[in-house]
Amino acid sequence: MDTNKKLAKIFYEYSEVLSLGNGDRFKIVAYERASQVLANLGESVKTIYDKEGIGGLKKIEGVGEGISEKIEEYIKTGRIAEIEKGRKKISNVLLDVLNVPGIGPKNAEKLVNKFSPKNLDDLARKLKAANNDKYFKQKTRENFIRGIGVYKGLGSRMLLTEAMPIAESIVSEIEKMSFVDKVDFVGSLRRWKETIGDIDLIASTKNPEKLIENFSSLSEVEKIITKGKTKSTVIHNAGCQIDLEVLPADEYGSLLQHFTGSKDHNIDLRTYAQTKGMSISEHGIKKGKRLIKCTREQEVYATLGMQYIEPELREDRGEIDAALAHKLPKLVEVKQMKGDFHVHSNWSDGVMTIDEITAAAVKMGYSFIAISDHTKALGIAGGLDERKFNKREREIIKARKKVEGKVKILSSAEVDIRKDGDLDLNDETLKKFDIVTASIHSSFLMSKDKMTKRLLRAIEHKDVNIIGHPTGRLLNKRESYEADWDKIFNACIKNKVALEINSFPIRLDLKDSLVFEARKKGVKFVISTDAHRPEHLNNMIYGVSVARRGWCNAENILNTSNNYIQR
Repeated sequence: MDTNKKLAKIFYEYSEVLSLGNGDRFKIVAYERASQVLANLGESVKTIYDKEGIGGLKKIEGVGEGISEKIEEYIKTGRIAEIEKGRKKISNVLLDVLNVPGIGPKNAEKLVNKFSPKNLDDLARKLKAANNDKYFKQKTRENFIRGIGVYKGLGSRMLLTEAMPIAESIVSEIEKMSFVDKVDFVGSLRRWKETIGDIDLIASTKNPEKLIENFSSLSEVEKIITKGKTKSTVIHNAGCQIDLEVLPADEYGSLLQHFTGSKDHNIDLRTYAQTKGMSISEHGIKKGKRLIKCTREQEVYATLGMQYIEPELREDRGEIDAALAHKLPKLVEVKQMKGDFHVHSNWSDGVMTIDEITAAAVKMGYSFIAISDHTKALGIAGGLDERKFNKREREIIKARKKVEGKVKILSSAEVDIRKDGDLDLNDETLKKFDIVTASIHSSFLMSKDKMTKRLLRAIEHKDVNIIGHPTGRLLNKRESYEADWDKIFNACIKNKVALEINSFPIRLDLKDSLVFEARKKGVKFVISTDAHRPEHLNNMIYGVSVARRGWCNAENILNTSNNYIQR
């Protein structure tokens, strides 16, 4: 884990500790804010400190003098004395309970005081046995138990957005070796799944032992687990496992297809091959006594009479039948994106000015960009009220004059959907925006029926164009809330409201399986970055990968066109 992520975790946990016993609210918010900033910062705080000292840390938006000093202390000593002292005041069990999604500081303290659990497993057992508890109703206990299960499974898989840069960097290093013919990452990473276990690589070369030696000696390798003549397993300095296998060049296409998976896709492929009197393996396709070796992956599918199936589609969702009928969609591509509907400026919790956002949009070749700041309910994120949005509008008008003819600036808001489904701004303000995205940022543990009604009320509002990060999930942190998605999809179609595919690394929301179902019904989508910093604008590729896994073509995505949303 890098320094930024370690500190983000430390600061978040400490904000939870401070929340116990009605701690200083300003201090709690400062640590929460610092945690968010560091988790999404594009440059290591250690690098910033090495270059500019504490002065460089103080320049980071959202990091004040006090937090800067804590970061400096951690960089120098590997610890923060004040935080360690504060954490010693509470038990390890309470610390664990604080980290469970959906419990929160007040409930955590009540649970530990009431049940005196030895650990999380013990707490889960006691919650199951507490059938007639007057403080925690059955539904609440079930949510807590589910949260414990989620928390215990966290960290076992990397985010796609963490694994992909690592894999691409290693592949790039191997490609520089002149004696290597081919190298690819495979498995769930090549299929662009949202979380990844290990990173798997395959390669072909006439000198496998030299490749294994060079790979195992890369500067990024922290530890060698195994090293043979054609296989090596190492631990990367980011903490993940990477497996490399060197394979024969004349079988490379079959091997690439096989190791990409998914398992269910490969089973379906083998089953179909058998109906045609063929058998398929990682070595090739056997017809009678003849083994057809495939140097290119496309040859595998062509030999079976199929349209080539892109890796993102290989999840046993009907792709075999569609490929046989040559009816697979032409998947959407990043280069087709004409703009971004969800970018936060420094008017709320972003770090970019409106001028900086528009300059970045021009550089990216976009036709439009939406300035979409938080609303007043999200105070921790600097949410704006009606008066501040009016002030921001004056700045947008000035910015438009500077980039006229280059990019269109859309005035927008990410308006909070309250618990009852009402929106966080009055109608008079909402109707002034070019685009309105409505999102849920609180009260995630509602019943399925209540959450569905809450979302439907927002969708049916005459000024709402987009539902932002529709399921509320945070990968490896918080599960999606429950809702009747069929009803949601139908309401979106009826009210001409798009669902967002949020590209932010920890969200990737709407998830691919729901994109797949919604697309079949005719729901339209937007792919947005939810950018808070300049580097976040480059995350569009991850949202596009979700859309591709959901079988989306350009026509399914509104921001592939300049005629995006009709208000």
